[in-house]
Amino acid sequence: MAAQPAVHIVCSDRHRNGKTLLARVLVDFILLDGRDPFVIDAGFPGGPLRNHFTGRTALVDFETTAGRMKLFDTILNSPGRDYVIDLPSGQTDNFFKAAVELGFVAEAQRHGFRVVVLFIVDQGAGSLRAAEALKARPDLTVYVRNSFIGSALAEIGGKTVIDIPDLDPEIIALTAAKQFSFRRFLLDDGQGLSADQTTRLKSFLYEVMTGLRNIGPAVTLRALRN
Repeated sequence: MAAQPAVHIVCSDRHRNGKTLLARVLVDFILLDGRDPFVIDAGFPGGPLRNHFTGRTALVDFETTAGRMKLFDTILNSPGRDYVIDLPSGQTDNFFKAAVELGFVAEAQRHGFRVVVLFIVDQGAGSLRAAEALKARPDLTVYVRNSFIGSALAEIGGKTVIDIPDLDPEIIALTAAKQFSFRRFLLDDGQGLSADQTTRLKSFLYEVMTGLRNIGPAVTLRALRN
């Protein structure tokens, strides 16, 4: 049976902690699973995620009313596929306030979507409080810890958690190139990496994708409990 389409919201209250990297891996993970994700990049005007997924990305300026409506309408007017939203840290509060005001989560669920928030919890205790204070009620909130940055999340306590392992800055720099694709890399396209770099990047991607693979069962289990 085909997986139920999902709206994945990748966010945090802090910047430069791996959100766009996680969103890139998530999009390629969905593609490797044989699905057809569409990407909404709210990093206006630069659009860092758009650079890697030409032809399947909409760039939106969420600070404007037109941009907010474009984001929500793009999803609700075209159900039946997965969406990945990459939110800049400065727009996280605005997004969830607008989502609550518009009843977006309930409307997305009515259109057949699961709604999953992936929140990167940064070092400060305020970051964990921000994750726990989100007013929207998604099907699942995933707490993400980036080992390179550090995280205030220590006790899991029944939370769904994904750990992002350390990745060498050298490899991060190589994979940041517009033409680099994690999906092609895992399909045995080395894309210029050395044997040692290939081993390290594969280990990193397999660990992150194992965490992503657990999202579906976690959503189902939560639904059964409710």
